[in-house]
Amino acid sequence: MHRLENLVADLDLYISQHAIYINNLERAIEEGKPFERKDCHSCSFGKKWDTEIVPAKQNYNEEIKALLDEIEKVHCKFHELSMQVDPTNPKPEDERIIDEMKDLSAQLIQLLLKLKRLVKKD
Repeated sequence: MHRLENLVADLDLYISQHAIYINNLERAIEEGKPFERKDCHSCSFGKKWDTEIVPAKQNYNEEIKALLDEIEKVHCKFHELSMQVDPTNPKPEDERIIDEMKDLSAQLIQLLLKLKRLVKKD
């Protein structure tokens, strides 16, 4: 549980980083400037996830494991969507993709907060 507690302690940071990521992508689209997109294993959250959470996943109860799977799925989908946007070549569907990313970010926040409650409960 120690690794999850560390992740939960930094939750606000990771949540704000995702909001900043979306804002920076939107700004890059508006300005037509390049944006360094990252996959779900390259952002700060993804790196911590892959090095600390995934290796210890089998140690958690089934409820937490299922929640971890859902968090990873939503997080990776968020980054997959960002890869579909090229700020230097805007397309009409970019707005829809950004909206989807915002929805996924909200889902991710809810899942992370649920994880926080479960970790504090144990």
